[in-house]
Amino acid sequence: MSGYQYQKKIILILITISGLIFSCGQKEKFENLGIGGEIKLQSLSDKEWVLSKNTKPINLVFFGYTACPDFCPMTLAKFKKLNQILGKDQEKVQYIFVSLDHKRDTPEKLDDYVKFYVPNGVGLSGSEQEIAKVLDDYKGSFSWNGDFIDHSTYTYLVDAELKTRYLFKHKDSPESLAKIIRLLL
Repeated sequence: MSGYQYQKKIILILITISGLIFSCGQKEKFENLGIGGEIKLQSLSDKEWVLSKNTKPINLVFFGYTACPDFCPMTLAKFKKLNQILGKDQEKVQYIFVSLDHKRDTPEKLDDYVKFYVPNGVGLSGSEQEIAKVLDDYKGSFSWNGDFIDHSTYTYLVDAELKTRYLFKHKDSPESLAKIIRLLL
């Protein structure tokens, strides 16, 4: 190996090592998805619950309703398992369940429903217009189908700056949620 090739190899090794050293301890960054933002709705304990006043490092926002036969209870059960996986880190996560059924989902009913699954969760409701605004900000959707609601099933990961950093799909496991959350803590 010539002197030039040896120097080149040493330089590449040093660049690799310095990249590893300087990246250690840095949090993973996810781009702002450009959706979401402030949430101002009613909870059981507050007349008006405001995300920017209650935010934690990780906020998981889900839209649903308490009479939902499938996606909502399955998602909240996933959040319960996620809490177990996160252990002490669950204190850094706020679960936000926004009801799409403002007529049937009272603050008391929502609070009982959400807290059954996750004690660090909050159930929110509001007028039809208030809910529509939040849903529009998050680019979610829903439509009535008799007594049931067909709705989007994404879980939005929102950081403390109210920026949506990740969209979880309904099929994502609690373990995959935990992996992404830990990258951002």
